[in-house]
Amino acid sequence: MSAPTIGIDHAAAELFTGYGTEAAVVRMTSDMLTIRLVLLRALITEVTAHHPEIDDAAGLSDAYRVLTELEESHPGAVEALLAYPHTGVWLGRVLQRLRNASDDREPTPLWADCGYLGWLAAAAVVTNLPSGSMRVVVRNGEVMLPGIGMARVGSAGDYGHCMLNWGDGAIRIVADDSAPISVASPADESDPAWLPLRRLHGGNGEPEVVLDDLDPFRDLPSGTAPRLTTDEFHTWREDFAQAWHVLQRDFPGYLTPMRACLRLLTPLTARPVAATVGHTAFSGTGCVYTTAPKDSCEMAVSLIHEIQHSKLAMLADQVLIVDPDPTCRFYAPWRDDPRPILGLLHGIYAFFGVTDFWRVHRHADCHRSMRAHIEFERGRTQLATAMEQASGSGLLTESGEEFLSALTAGVRPWADEDVPAEARDAVAEILVAHRTSWQVRNRTSDDAELAELAELWVARAEPPAELPSIRYVDQETIPDRHRDLHIPVRLRMHDPAAASSVAPAELPRGTRAYLAGEPAEAVELYALDLRVDPLLPQLWAGLASSLPELFPDADFGVLNDRAEVAARLYQRLLSDGTETDVVELVRWLSDRPRTDI
Repeated sequence: MSAPTIGIDHAAAELFTGYGTEAAVVRMTSDMLTIRLVLLRALITEVTAHHPEIDDAAGLSDAYRVLTELEESHPGAVEALLAYPHTGVWLGRVLQRLRNASDDREPTPLWADCGYLGWLAAAAVVTNLPSGSMRVVVRNGEVMLPGIGMARVGSAGDYGHCMLNWGDGAIRIVADDSAPISVASPADESDPAWLPLRRLHGGNGEPEVVLDDLDPFRDLPSGTAPRLTTDEFHTWREDFAQAWHVLQRDFPGYLTPMRACLRLLTPLTARPVAATVGHTAFSGTGCVYTTAPKDSCEMAVSLIHEIQHSKLAMLADQVLIVDPDPTCRFYAPWRDDPRPILGLLHGIYAFFGVTDFWRVHRHADCHRSMRAHIEFERGRTQLATAMEQASGSGLLTESGEEFLSALTAGVRPWADEDVPAEARDAVAEILVAHRTSWQVRNRTSDDAELAELAELWVARAEPPAELPSIRYVDQETIPDRHRDLHIPVRLRMHDPAAASSVAPAELPRGTRAYLAGEPAEAVELYALDLRVDPLLPQLWAGLASSLPELFPDADFGVLNDRAEVAARLYQRLLSDGTETDVVELVRWLSDRPRTDI
């Protein structure tokens, strides 16, 4: 790893812009490495002092000694492995298991997890020393050499040790209860028990990126992900190369820091899925996790999105940009759940990059479509909403204010870019529907205050200016059917094929009527379905879209700012046996004196 050439303040200022330089990423990576070394030494101290049996079985102290000795002759190699994305994920997991040792229910023995440091040391010596041997841990029947490949030396559930031998580029792994594994080089696939990690290339002179579909310490939401077949890998390799070309041509401001940051690409699926999903492990920055892209452009925007998260994760670890506050209460327009302030900033930073991508790429021949204009319009509108909340949160430090100010300056010129009126109309509708459904999904009100409001409704008295106070729902209590907020893009007049592609089978029947251009039927169906499930967020989102179209001169504002009150009040009235027309209830709540907006 290159030595830092700029200070932390200079590096932070460069990253605040939303872009950054290779020098800024090197600075942040260097400081991240220092943090990891502190954590690693804490792990070894804890294990050797209080769990010597784990140290013996895992070879933790021996592995650390190997790395320390190798550092004298190959410091860059050791630094690179300690900065390896999965090293951070591994460290976080084993330290957490140690802290919770009395309640540990993991099926994998802790000593076997601690053996990952031996795997890192083995990868380092195999790569940098001409020959040698080393005893390493077998975990769940596998031996992983991070950045190189995996040997399957046993069956699932097997834990123990084996000998690793190397020389003249060849690798040989010998375990007591299985046949030896021998390959002429790390890339050799002649032995089916040896699975090499494969490489992705952006072109001549560009850094190599490892496609990691093997490491057991990948941060996988489902716990598993497939090993790509040869044909699948070739598709990923081609998409990556073409995506890199798009970044070189149109997005050098993102590619420049990406060259210093991106180390690994981890597939979450082998083939494309309906909705692309990706994430970044904040303890493992430099690894992009993503489902298979539909094309190289989707790969390009996923790389931008996730590397934005990696850059901010390193930045936020080393520069205090927010006062500590884990409370999830902020509305991030790209999320269905409330976010803490740091999560909101992560969304802003990531979608700064995504929106910038569509700002430029909507004019490219391959994506010159209404949908591309909608992606840009939606992004810049969402950013404005999120930035306003961050600015008014009272939780930004002085550095955080500088961070937000720099990003705001970056997006300000985007407001002057032309977007077709159809795209603006579609986005306005999408965002109203999402905010309505978000409020119903995530917020509730005090029962006593709702009871008072119900009495006013029954008496047909004037609604109060102040609606019941906001309380946030425990996310664990939200039913599964209320979790996925499918908000269809309104393209029925502009792009029917696109509208069909984003309409999942489980859409409410009112939404299907609405997309077919029948708002009256849609309202009727939404009202009928709300009698069965009065808290289903998608139904309230549908009302927020269809009512203004059916009654253009009426006020349904409560669905924009306090939709959860309408939903909770309607639920209470139904449970009390009070016959209620949901449309009239929404009109009544919207007709209140508006002192709260």
